[in-house]
Amino acid sequence: MIKRICIALALLVCLLLVTGEEANAQELPTAPVKMTVPPEAIPTQAEGELEMYDITFPEEMPLAARNFVLTARAQFEKYPFVKLPKANEYTQWYYRDKREIGWCSVFQIWCSYHSGLQLIKHKQDVTVAPEDCISAMEGRVGNVYYVFEAHGRWQQADKVEAIPKPGYIVIYGKRGSTPYIHVGIVETVTELGDGLYELTTVEGNINSTIKRMNFRYDATPDKKYYNMSEIPEEEITRENCQYTVHKKDWYINGFGATW
Repeated sequence: MIKRICIALALLVCLLLVTGEEANAQELPTAPVKMTVPPEAIPTQAEGELEMYDITFPEEMPLAARNFVLTARAQFEKYPFVKLPKANEYTQWYYRDKREIGWCSVFQIWCSYHSGLQLIKHKQDVTVAPEDCISAMEGRVGNVYYVFEAHGRWQQADKVEAIPKPGYIVIYGKRGSTPYIHVGIVETVTELGDGLYELTTVEGNINSTIKRMNFRYDATPDKKYYNMSEIPEEEITRENCQYTVHKKDWYINGFGATW
């Protein structure tokens, strides 16, 4: 009888530990926005545990970065082009209240955390190793840039031939206005030659929706700040995307190398 009780107690403890680990993967002790130091990265999903959506990744791409893409894509598949309220599950996870706010950065933070990337805050005193997979825990797009720039992970499109990779952060600017207007997640990259690339991205808060965007990016444009263009209709091969560029006066400011 005592042996059976001990076994039962051991099983109960194991169940509580597993349940606690699963809860920790979804909930944090305080609102992320109020944390002075981000939480430790949660364990990433094992290879093959997430839906692949027929995406082929570079062989050298780390698992956490792959899962970052797959997690973002899964959220799009959950809400494909569905208009969400400004107070949604991503903002409520980050702020722990029902404030209504632009949520493109919060969306990438949610995907980063739930895929096992290590989050970093602006001006946080932390060392980033070359093998670390990182992202920024910052609601302001400008501060997302500062995090990547501070750790040598930023490619400024008008200063270098900025080459995108799947799992990178892309930050957009607006001509004649701010260089930090919006942030998205690069899903796929196809090199077309002569510095031209076809990108597919997953982005939160495009007209209050999660969208997949499919467009062309020119790493060596003839005219500064004019580095995005639409794919000719007859050359479109991907499905279930928006094929027009975000807005006519937007451009790609640069890429944050998460890995």
